[in-house]
Amino acid sequence: MFTISFTQPSTAVPGIVGQSRDAGPVGVVFLHGWRRDRGDWSRVIGMLGDQLSVLTLDLPGFGDSLEPVVPIDTGGYAQAVANVIRDWRYQAQVQRVVIVGHSFGGRVAIELAGSIAPDLVDAVVLIGVPILRPRGHTASPIGYRSVRALAGLGVLSQDRLERARRRYGSEDYRNARGVMREIFVRVVAEEHLESFSTIACPIRMLWGSLDGACPVALAQQAAQANSAAVLEVLDGVHHLVPLEDPQSIADLITAIVDGS
Repeated sequence: MFTISFTQPSTAVPGIVGQSRDAGPVGVVFLHGWRRDRGDWSRVIGMLGDQLSVLTLDLPGFGDSLEPVVPIDTGGYAQAVANVIRDWRYQAQVQRVVIVGHSFGGRVAIELAGSIAPDLVDAVVLIGVPILRPRGHTASPIGYRSVRALAGLGVLSQDRLERARRRYGSEDYRNARGVMREIFVRVVAEEHLESFSTIACPIRMLWGSLDGACPVALAQQAAQANSAAVLEVLDGVHHLVPLEDPQSIADLITAIVDGS
């Protein structure tokens, strides 16, 4: 593989860095999760045959790719990725594309295949993707809501508000800064069932049975919204399937490419 940098025409996303292996008419595009990078897919790619073209991307704000200039939502990420895939398909003469998305990357894959650029996608693999929002976990803790209200009235400082955010927020929220924190807040508020239900190409869903970030029950519920979706559950596997069970991902991709 060799490293490539893509310059986006959009002023919101200055560029995406990735790696490309141009080896044949069937290509696989890998999209990583939040706070991850393209390195998550190295073991999976090593288990695939060398007859497949491969594109791995660092999504904007992660790995070697620059942060977006302004806050964007998942649709904005999907548009940026679509621009890259379109150029890559032309340059590498790729005729069929399988999109593989883990967690946040799967959100991007759904919007890409469902609404942004369905013409670019021939099959989708979704791994531990929050298609639906968990119910009953949307309200902020009362302690944080109180601090936020007092800060809004000027009673408490912005520093005090930030400490409360870091105390009550998720690990991903606490580790995000600036524009990436604004993007994270937008992303976690999204649901993708509508776009998921409109995907016309084959959808394979691969889930760890012990996934605590995106429980299997939500995947089962989402799968019912599209007759093209097939869910497979991996016993004893958690959320980071690309690291825990890369062989299952590679086997699934091979089966899709072979038409089985």
